[in-house]
Amino acid sequence: MVDELDFKKEESHFFEKRGELIKRNFAKRNVEVSLMNDTESVYKFIDSFIQDRPYIKHISFSDGVTLYQLDLYKWIKRKYSNLLVTEPLERGETGHYKVFGEQPEGRMNLPYEEWKEKQDLWYENLRKSLLCDLFIISANAITLQGEIISIDGTGNRVAGMIFGPKHVLCIVGKNKISTNIETAFDRINNYAAPMTYIRHLNKHAASFQNLPCVNNGKCYSCNDESSACRDIVIIRGQIKMHKDRLHLLVVNKNIGF
Repeated sequence: MVDELDFKKEESHFFEKRGELIKRNFAKRNVEVSLMNDTESVYKFIDSFIQDRPYIKHISFSDGVTLYQLDLYKWIKRKYSNLLVTEPLERGETGHYKVFGEQPEGRMNLPYEEWKEKQDLWYENLRKSLLCDLFIISANAITLQGEIISIDGTGNRVAGMIFGPKHVLCIVGKNKISTNIETAFDRINNYAAPMTYIRHLNKHAASFQNLPCVNNGKCYSCNDESSACRDIVIIRGQIKMHKDRLHLLVVNKNIGF
């Protein structure tokens, strides 16, 4: 009996065909794409990737909802406890960066000098993470033509994509696939960025409450001083000598913003 409410086969077929197109176009740009069916296949890929490169001794991350939803932070720390695993953007129970210690929910309760000392340490940890052997991140969008697009505030994520870490695994869900650069920016500006601001506002006591996109649900191309839409990076491929550096994993799940 045909189930008109079950579209698993159709969705699988669509993902497979789109994935084949993405793989072909990224291959022309010296970026290897691997299609992942589920979380377990992501774990298996990472495990194999590290085992094939025994010189990987230091693993680090950027912040990302995608990585949280795949439970990658905890899994990597458990699986590779024999390696140096750093998470400079790790959060404590109240949502503040862990380097500041546990703080009251919704605010920071430190004298300025102590805050400044910990802030400097936080920033230095971000800098050191860019010298790791394996950097695990996500992106805001990828295109069918073979581009990876991200917008960043601090810049550590997009910086690591371009240069620093020996290897980069960029993991995105199928929901981040866009037809071209124009549709990718529409998705980023009018969904990914506002959702990211709202996430940090609600969970991390960040001062994004006055941003137009937070209050109105669409991008206004503002230049508000609290806006983190500062560093826009479009990766159009890699030079030949970097062919094994950046790898793109596309997961057949709707994950991340």
